[in-house]
Amino acid sequence: MTNLQTTPLTIPDAPDILLLRHGETQWNRHGRYQGQLDSPLTLTGIGQIRAVAETLRSQIEATPNLCIWSSPLTRTRQSVSILCEQLNLDYSAIQFDDRLKERNFGRWEGLTRDEINAQFPKDVEHEQNDRWSFNIPDGESYADVEKRLRHWIAELDISVSILVMAHGASGRVLRGLCTEQSPQNIFAFNDPQSSPFLYQTVNLKHSRLNQNTSFHSAARTVD
Repeated sequence: MTNLQTTPLTIPDAPDILLLRHGETQWNRHGRYQGQLDSPLTLTGIGQIRAVAETLRSQIEATPNLCIWSSPLTRTRQSVSILCEQLNLDYSAIQFDDRLKERNFGRWEGLTRDEINAQFPKDVEHEQNDRWSFNIPDGESYADVEKRLRHWIAELDISVSILVMAHGASGRVLRGLCTEQSPQNIFAFNDPQSSPFLYQTVNLKHSRLNQNTSFHSAARTVD
């Protein structure tokens, strides 16, 4: 039986956060776990980031002193570079932080889910028993990701609005922290690369910002 925590996560005060996920990559397209390895953006992924930039243009232009943070992995660097170029933002001002990296998927990285099931059945069994706390060999657990993101949030200036370029799994945890969701609810989050998420401290508002775009990938993306 799956053991999922149902107690909501809590955090100290956080600033307004606009959370983006990098565009589709080659490994996303082929269903391979990337973790802290990398593969380049596809043309679809580049189009997704350009579409997101246009969706957010008026909001970003109306936000004074916006602070941009990003994971330092290549796919997020490439994505935030495209965003900055399209919106005439200063790429050199971006703050890259290791705590925003994707979850380290250890020996699963580079593999598809079918390959993981075949090569590491015991890993899959342990994951099914406790998905939140399961530490992939040579990698980390979702609980580990939560700890590093919690430390990052605690250091933010709550008076400054934040834009974050992140990943699937780490972004899911960050979204859960901001909205004080339980781990069980966090696993229900699986936003596509073309849907930004906005968290606002005023009245604790949070929403997914959608746009009309043809740049959705037909492939099922993995973390």
